[in-house]
Amino acid sequence: MRKSFVKLALALGCALFGILSLTAFTGFAKNYDDEVQTWQMLSRRWDETLLQAREEEFIKAIKEQKGIEDFIVPDIAEEEKEVIRNFFRSFEGKKDIRYIYSKMPILHRVSGTDEYNDLRGIMELKFQVTERSNKVTEHTVLMKMAQLGDAQAQKWKIIGILWQDKGIDVSDVSLYQLEKPRRGEEVCIMTTDAGVIKLRLFPKKAPIAVQNWITLSKQGFYNGTPFARVIKDYVIQGGALDGSGDESKSSYNGFFQDEVNMELHNFNGALCLGNNGPHTNGNQFYIVQCSKVRNETSLPIISFPENVKAKYREVGGIPELDGRYTVLGQVYEGMDVVEKIASQETNQDDAPVSNPINIQSIRFQKY
Repeated sequence: MRKSFVKLALALGCALFGILSLTAFTGFAKNYDDEVQTWQMLSRRWDETLLQAREEEFIKAIKEQKGIEDFIVPDIAEEEKEVIRNFFRSFEGKKDIRYIYSKMPILHRVSGTDEYNDLRGIMELKFQVTERSNKVTEHTVLMKMAQLGDAQAQKWKIIGILWQDKGIDVSDVSLYQLEKPRRGEEVCIMTTDAGVIKLRLFPKKAPIAVQNWITLSKQGFYNGTPFARVIKDYVIQGGALDGSGDESKSSYNGFFQDEVNMELHNFNGALCLGNNGPHTNGNQFYIVQCSKVRNETSLPIISFPENVKAKYREVGGIPELDGRYTVLGQVYEGMDVVEKIASQETNQDDAPVSNPINIQSIRFQKY
């Protein structure tokens, strides 16, 4: 009888251990994907402030290699936790890791729990990693999140990783675009009805576009043509705009390819090619007239080198146009003329109401 009792106790113990093991690792872990959403919500400024503080703490924990268990939901399967640990473990031991941006674009309540544990969301997190070689890489990761806690405090914790990029090189770049021309450099002199605009060109970074600009200008293509589209605090635009039938006219007998370069940007005063989509450059052009970035909160979202972001804050421009349009030059004198052209009264199509300002001539000379 005694032996039978011992055998029964051992059997029950083994069974209980198995149940606990399954609970800890896989079998009875919670599947947050089974939850039912009951209320789609907007993230408040207060929510975003708390989220930022939480994610800054998270990045600091990675940097100091303190472990991230407090930032992971405790009741998911162990293998799911290990996926999260392994991803962020790869950033430990770097020269530096720095929080950049976080946002909760999707936020909702779920049923089946109390008010301290019923918020879920999808979070976008950006951070930068500096290697020992001083290369700076920006990483973006999307994560499923749960806010868990009690009446004293709630914390956002990671349920799982939905997506991550491979990292984008955002090391500082040379910013010669806004420098004055050097002696002997060929510059562009654009004479308009409103005055003279002087521009630098960048043939080493946008050789195809610059050659096209010089060739058409010397042929007199732009002489007598208007700035047909003007938007104050945005751009003034010339060349053959949509509908004229001459959009593809170029020195290459048709459209030519984009030349997008990380060292050239849509800063205030940039000379750029307009287009109708990728690789549809012809003779359309615009000059940026925007002395202040209109939505500075967009800068952390864009994967730019920090010195590019700083320059946008300093001189203005339109960062959202970068990566889509070829930058081939920069105004170094005559921005007051650009501003005068941009200040014309326009109709609903952004065309000057009367007497549009024309280009009289474009010539080139040594500085």
